[in-house]
Amino acid sequence: MKLSTWNIRGGNDPRKQQEVLDFLHTTRVDILGVLETRVKEKNSKAILASQFHAYKVLTNYKYHINGRIWLLWKPATVTITPLIIHAQFIHCAVLHHATCQQFHCTVVYASNDAKERIELWSALSAISLTVASWIVLGDFNVVRNSGLDDIQGTDCEFTWTNKQEEGTRMWSKLDRALTNPGWSNQFPATSVNFMPAEVSDHSPVLVTVFKDAYTGSRFSFLNCWTLHPDYHSTVIAAWEAPVQGSNTYKFFSKLKVVKAGLKSLHKQHYSNIAQRVCSAKEKLHQCQLAIQGDPLSVALLDQERSLLDLYIKLKKAEGNILKQKAKLEHISHNDSSTILC
Repeated sequence: MKLSTWNIRGGNDPRKQQEVLDFLHTTRVDILGVLETRVKEKNSKAILASQFHAYKVLTNYKYHINGRIWLLWKPATVTITPLIIHAQFIHCAVLHHATCQQFHCTVVYASNDAKERIELWSALSAISLTVASWIVLGDFNVVRNSGLDDIQGTDCEFTWTNKQEEGTRMWSKLDRALTNPGWSNQFPATSVNFMPAEVSDHSPVLVTVFKDAYTGSRFSFLNCWTLHPDYHSTVIAAWEAPVQGSNTYKFFSKLKVVKAGLKSLHKQHYSNIAQRVCSAKEKLHQCQLAIQGDPLSVALLDQERSLLDLYIKLKKAEGNILKQKAKLEHISHNDSSTILC
């Protein structure tokens, strides 16, 4: 499970939106606080719906005119219950589905105004009395003794720079990840990376709580399998395999055997389909060039027919697989596009 915050210093630019999407994809973050968005509320819904439809979203527009915080999370991985929404932070309870672990998380974007930050410290102090396992992360805009444990990070020592020329460039550590003793007891292996700022002037904060167990790739039935001459015999042989037990056990056991048979069929005839298509095309080209030198060769003409038939079948299968995968991804995105603002 991974949590992150990133002060992107403006979210209206499509390039920055794409950078955030790329960050989510490459790091596989489960919870992300996007800070200093500078996107007006009337524009935010269109951006969130079009760019971040695979995530649920919570914002603090009711408490700050420019929506300083967008909190995004994967609904399939975690359930988030908002507890306090504030101009400078969003505090919530989190349930991790796979492990049933529960904790509290506060995403912070502190004000530049020192007087306003007093209100933030007061609110965080009050929260500290009500939580057992707690992590606080984000842009604090100041270094202060908070009474929490600062997770020592790797990569970038300084998390903010004004990106000015040599002689006037400034560096500071404004972004942090803090935890209380309850968190350290529950998640002792927690680590944090402060990554390169890229298009922003702040480093993303990437907290790894624990590495999710590998569950294997999802099984998807490919329609092109039904066109293979061995498809029916593969399914029948798998379904007729003897299994002992209750009817329910027999049913699910047979499904597993059919799945294994189809995966074997796929591996033998359709894995690395693009490479297979290229190889079949190259063999067909070589055969046709050879026919130019010996146009009356029966063996070469038979070989050409065979290679052409294989190439057409593989090319058709490749097209069907790509179309089916695109459709499945589209359906998956639509099913998880609920947005809360």
